Amino acid sequence: MMIKKLKFYLLFLVILGLAQSCGQQKSDTVGESDSIEESSGSEPASTSIASPRKTATGEIGGVKITVDYGSPAVKGREIWGGLEAYDKVWRAGANETTSIEFAQALKFGETQVPAGKYGFYLIPKESAPWVAILNKDWNRDEHGAWGAYNYNEDNDVVRLEINPVWLEEVEERLKYTVENNSITLNWEKVQLNIPIGEQTAE
Repeated sequence: MMIKKLKFYLLFLVILGLAQSCGQQKSDTVGESDSIEESSGSEPASTSIASPRKTATGEIGGVKITVDYGSPAVKGREIWGGLEAYDKVWRAGANETTSIEFAQALKFGETQVPAGKYGFYLIPKESAPWVAILNKDWNRDEHGAWGAYNYNEDNDVVRLEINPVWLEEVEERLKYTVENNSITLNWEKVQLNIPIGEQTAE
C-alpha cells in the first residue's frame, strides 16, 4: 500500500513539473513576440511601445509631403549632448531611418529637390546652427539604411544649416508637422523649422 501511495505521489510531482514548464515556455514566447513587435518598425498596436512609428503629412504649395519616423520619448533624460551627441549624424528619430517623401519637386531651403523619397538626418550642434541632411539612402532592403549606422555622406542630396529654437516647455515625444512652408521637428525643448518652398523655373 505504501509503495502505491509513493508511486502516485511521484507521478503527481512529475505532472506538476511538466505543467509549470509549459507555463514558463508560454510566458517566454509572449516576451519574445513583444520584443519583435517593438523593433519591427511597423505601426504599433498600442502606445506601450517605446518608440512608435508615426507619419506626418501635409501640403506645401499644393505638393504632398510625408515624413515617416520613430517617435522616442524624453523620459527625464538629457537629450542634446547626452542621449543624442553633438557633432554626430543622428537619424532624426528612432529605430529605422527617418524618411521624407515629396510627391513633386520642391525646394529644400534654397536647393531644388526632385520628387521622391529621401533619408533625413540631423547633426545637432552645441553652439552653432544644426545641419539638416537629405540623403538618397532611406530603405533598409534597397540601400542597407538602418538609422544612421550605414549613413554615407557621398549620397547626400543637400545639406542645410538651421538655427534651433529653444522653448520653455518640454515636448515629451518627438513630433514632426508639415505646415506654414516648413517641416517642423519638436522634441524636448528644441524646435527646428526646415524651410520648404515651391519649385521655381530655371
